[in-house]
Amino acid sequence: MKKIYLLITAGAFLGAAIYILLPSKSSFTSQSILEADDFYSQSIQPIFDAKCIACHSCYNSPCQLKLTSFYSTQRGANKISIYDFPKLEAREPTRMFVDAKDINGWRKKGFYSITDKADQSILNHMVSNLNGIESGLQSNYQSEQSRVCIDSTSQDNINMYINENPAGRMPYGLPALEKKEIDLISTWQNLGSPGPQIKKQERKILEHEDVKDNVKKWESFFNRSSLKARLSSRYIYEHLFLANIYFDESFKVNFRLVRSRTRSGAIDEIATDYPFDDPGANFYYRLRPVLETIVHKSHIPFKFTDEKMKKWNKSFYISQWEWHPKSMPAYGRAGANPYKTFAAIPVKARYQFFLDESSYHIMTFIKGPVCRGQTALNVINDHFWVFFLDPSKDPLVNSKELYNKVSNKMSLPAELKDDFAPLVNLRKNYWRSIKDKYEYLAQKNLGLDWLWSGDKSDLDASITVMRHFDSAQVMQGLQGKTPKTAWVLDYQVFESIYYNLSAGYNVFGPLLHQVNSRLFMEISRVSSEDLFLTFLPQESRVDLRDKWNVPTPKEKESPLKWVVDLFTDDAQEEMKYNYVYHGMKVSTDIKLSTKDAKENFLKLIQQKLLSKEQLVAKRSALTKELKRLSNIKSSGVAHLPDTIIFSYEDKIYTLVHNKDHFNVSMLFFEDIRRNSAKDYIDIIPGIVSSYPNLFMTLDKESLEQLSSKLSQSKSASDVWSILKTHGLSRSSKDFWKKYKYFSDNNYEDSTNEYGYLDLNRYLNI
Repeated sequence: MKKIYLLITAGAFLGAAIYILLPSKSSFTSQSILEADDFYSQSIQPIFDAKCIACHSCYNSPCQLKLTSFYSTQRGANKISIYDFPKLEAREPTRMFVDAKDINGWRKKGFYSITDKADQSILNHMVSNLNGIESGLQSNYQSEQSRVCIDSTSQDNINMYINENPAGRMPYGLPALEKKEIDLISTWQNLGSPGPQIKKQERKILEHEDVKDNVKKWESFFNRSSLKARLSSRYIYEHLFLANIYFDESFKVNFRLVRSRTRSGAIDEIATDYPFDDPGANFYYRLRPVLETIVHKSHIPFKFTDEKMKKWNKSFYISQWEWHPKSMPAYGRAGANPYKTFAAIPVKARYQFFLDESSYHIMTFIKGPVCRGQTALNVINDHFWVFFLDPSKDPLVNSKELYNKVSNKMSLPAELKDDFAPLVNLRKNYWRSIKDKYEYLAQKNLGLDWLWSGDKSDLDASITVMRHFDSAQVMQGLQGKTPKTAWVLDYQVFESIYYNLSAGYNVFGPLLHQVNSRLFMEISRVSSEDLFLTFLPQESRVDLRDKWNVPTPKEKESPLKWVVDLFTDDAQEEMKYNYVYHGMKVSTDIKLSTKDAKENFLKLIQQKLLSKEQLVAKRSALTKELKRLSNIKSSGVAHLPDTIIFSYEDKIYTLVHNKDHFNVSMLFFEDIRRNSAKDYIDIIPGIVSSYPNLFMTLDKESLEQLSSKLSQSKSASDVWSILKTHGLSRSSKDFWKKYKYFSDNNYEDSTNEYGYLDLNRYLNI
């Protein structure tokens, strides 16, 4: 019997060796260093990567089940969804690798095993003993909304689930695993579900010859002992705690900057709800290896270079400060106000830090710690461009008096923690500080030189954001057609958004915290749009502002609108009374006609301010066939999904449906604010969505057919018929092959973004 078991095991390892040798363009993990020889790393994680983490990779994973590493697989599932509503109190955080040190810690937090009892495990039942899409019984694909979670590993509960969900086979609504893959998973579980040791893996990476010198150099850089150095390191840490840090684009190894109780050896990460919470008296900044497969929706890359170290050292650590604090500023609630906490650090250095890494910082707002972000994202438009004030002109950089006013007036949502507080005070204080800023600007004369252009090769000098409901994509340069709105960010608003949506946002926080964050973000969006408008002729500003914030037509109002009005006013009322435009007294020397002032100003920026490289950010031009598809105007456009990723002539593109809104002053009921007659399509080279709604493979003939049919479409049924003809069905035998192709080729070299795509929102055609 023992010999037979060993033969089975040997066969499984042979199968694993064959599986791991399959061609793949990108590793997506630290495998290049680890060269892990354990059964799980060679045999099981590649299966999960290829066919499971498309849904099970972040907080929006059904039942909180993450399958991106051995440790998250071992942790298992939890029947509580962190997005459940309403929440009157904060939930206990469940951040992988952070909030529990071992399996016992996760069991105490309510996670249960999916691999116990081997062939009778939850995992085994889910992948092999239930009906799937091929049965025709799986019709609902809202996997993110799944609330069907087995609440324990007892056989009775498993049997009950099977009886009540006979069509619950995983991957849900997608082709089944192959028999050889199921056999490997079964063999692994029969071996006792073994896997690598986390400390051993971290040590192997940290001691590897290709990274150890960089790790040592950077940890020494951040852990200098003077108060000035500690405050500087604190500022940088609080802005990089979400980053996947790397040293070399070709070497797919990432690190997180963490606070550890240990200065050397094994990392003992200190878990706090917020990065500005107190880590205790003795702690050290460490670079902790990322040991899980990279998924695009949460990958926020940040490169460490010698040039950055020199620049940060010069602008933060050894620069001349006007005054020096006598002790480290307080942590906790007080630490949530960066204007006070870091007042001693030169404002110009802080703002330049944002400008040099603008795409990263905006990415933290968009991807952030939440995986999906309707709370914040439904307060921005679907497509807009972002510009920045030049540091030499920035109000807070150049006026100590104004800086002190803003610092004392503003309160950020995270300062409230979980306490109840009148929402209106927080918003009024913010808007009063915006008024103070415009009183300063009224003494100036704005010009094109007020906008930041970098050194003409700085790709972060302009940014494009494309929002897809509760996810979005950040791109360098000015991508797509000319959008309806544009932003100009200055230091005040940039820092405010960051400490609202990134450093100060708690995805496990109560409903009140999330509402506060959403309302605060609305002010940031309005103030950024207002600053852009202030560069236009004075007589154009308010008129265009009103066009961006049109009241929702009465016939489209929801009967439940009164519920929303408890938190927010109608768009027109907000703009007229709550968010009065303060920029009418500000003059500009930019000569523009009032007709099409916005479009003409954007053309001026493209012609006079930014270089060609900054505008296109390394993206290729479209062929005439693709331009035709991009320029289609029909009533059917409004019924397209958010994003369609397709291949054409050996290149990958994304068809983006940019949805227009009467206004985005909304907490809920986004559909009633849609102005679908002004929707439009953009075709963007590469993949610009973490959540594709559909895959297509097109040649010249099928592309022409798609364009022709779409140009004639008038209804949802017309569009649905087109998608069925050209789209890749979930049940297609080639589905996983195509998914691998698009995920493997999902790489943006200007930002080093890559990772597996999420299929939670893939259409059922």
